[in-house]
Amino acid sequence: MSNIDIGSLNRAIKGINDTVLQVGSALESQISVVDANVGQVRSDLKLTSDELKELRREFDEFTLQAQRVARVQQSETKIGSLKAELDRQYGHYDVVRRTSTGLLQAFDIGNVTNEVARAVSEELMIQTPRYWLAPAIVALSAWSLDNTEIAEKSVQEAYARDQNKTSLFFALVLRRQGRTDSAVRWLRHYLSSLDPTALTREFAVILEATSYDAFGPAGQRLLTDRMTKWRDELRTRQDIVEAQIDSWVKEFNVESQALASSEYRMLAELSPQWPAVKAQLEAASALPQVYDKYLKIKDFDSALPKVLEDLLDDILDDLVREYDEEELPLRREVTYHEAIVEEEGDKERAEARAAAFLKALEDTHDVVSLQTQAAINPQSLGVSTQTQRIAIGVGHSDFRTAVGRYCANYRRAHVSSVQVTLGPSHSNYATTYSFPGWTGRTDQDEQEATQALRRVWNKVFDDLVAGLRFNDRFYIKPGLIAGAIALVAFFINPGLGLLALAVGAGIVYYLGDQERKKAQTAIDAVNNAREPAMDKSVSMYRDAVAEFVDAEVVYADLDTQESDVLHLIDSWPAVSAHREGAVS
Repeated sequence: MSNIDIGSLNRAIKGINDTVLQVGSALESQISVVDANVGQVRSDLKLTSDELKELRREFDEFTLQAQRVARVQQSETKIGSLKAELDRQYGHYDVVRRTSTGLLQAFDIGNVTNEVARAVSEELMIQTPRYWLAPAIVALSAWSLDNTEIAEKSVQEAYARDQNKTSLFFALVLRRQGRTDSAVRWLRHYLSSLDPTALTREFAVILEATSYDAFGPAGQRLLTDRMTKWRDELRTRQDIVEAQIDSWVKEFNVESQALASSEYRMLAELSPQWPAVKAQLEAASALPQVYDKYLKIKDFDSALPKVLEDLLDDILDDLVREYDEEELPLRREVTYHEAIVEEEGDKERAEARAAAFLKALEDTHDVVSLQTQAAINPQSLGVSTQTQRIAIGVGHSDFRTAVGRYCANYRRAHVSSVQVTLGPSHSNYATTYSFPGWTGRTDQDEQEATQALRRVWNKVFDDLVAGLRFNDRFYIKPGLIAGAIALVAFFINPGLGLLALAVGAGIVYYLGDQERKKAQTAIDAVNNAREPAMDKSVSMYRDAVAEFVDAEVVYADLDTQESDVLHLIDSWPAVSAHREGAVS
């Protein structure tokens, strides 16, 4: 030690200490900059995460909407091609259908010669060799010429091709011409040929005609007696009664309204029972829709036509325009794709709507089911609102039973409370600070729930703070390293060893101090996020609960409208006894 200049040593130590302080200051400045940048990055990441979550939600909605739009476009294209195929295969039938009505009108006006009528009808007979209406038109033309032989041959040919439609056609034509007795004979022949468990769609024409007493007293008695007998026999079969109730239940399903998840966004996001909540709201929404729809039908008042021939023209037109069974496969496809377009691409709702309409396109119906179809889907059978109104009155017991069954079905699945699950990624805070997840319930006391949620968060942050807190054991490793360096230096030169020890001690202290500050900065950042994180989660929980309460209020309001629908059915206008028998 005597060989070392103490003054020089002190100056050297002071210089080293100054250098250490300068380096430390520079490091502290750089660390502050890094901390600031990290804070900015964290803020940017939070904003980005929020934007990404919203973008994902919008993207999912866009994808769903794009799928629906694509379905609509595909169905519109398919409808065009199907209708083109219908026109290609059966377009010539339409010519015959239009000609039959035009021929009757021409006979009334007298502006077409019998020769022209004969020529047109014979040409159509040649062009449509399998269609029942073509020989029927030839028969009308021959009848106008008093050509009994041709008329009889043509009637026989038409009858051979389709005896039911031919019988009904001539019953309507003769009634239109005022030959009531002959019309009733054809009508009796028509009814005798029918199987009440397998009626084709043209029987809807009978429903329409009898709604206006088109066949007179004798025809009305015939129809009343026959159909009352059929109805009484068929309604002893429980499967037929159940089928009518099921048709009415499906009508409620069709009228239910689709609910967008965006209307209850937080509940949809946080509750695993959201599908059940959504289903019960959609199911109950059918009640006001059905009420409004059938109230308009109930209030419908159609005066009897002043000229019965005009009514018969319309009924005849419906009969001849009705497509034949061979057209049904293509018609079914058209109906399905039209439902896709009407439901704006919602496949499930379109399938339900199409199923209801396709039932009306089946080859045959029993008479009770046909009446139900007239009540629910009159347009598919080509009957008027007047006929629909009467059909509903006759089948009101099935309608009423269906209301109770439909409501019981969705009430059975009703959920009076749901879980609210805040998962590990329910917010940016949850993702950032490894939130483990928490589940509460909407029927839970709000204060207890929020306190429990805060306890979970506090444990998360307490564990984080405990892990970030500075530990004095930090000094052990750098202290040992500094001591080892000083010991080696001491063996080389005792003075150098002291210098190394002093410098090492300063560096170790400085590093420890920086680590302590860094730990405290991290702890402060965590503690600063504690309340916002808890507030965000609590807010989300409360929003979900509030939305569920709103949904329950809406559901309860919709559900109470069952009584309105039942009152509407119970107050349905009474129909006369002969009409009840005829329509049912």
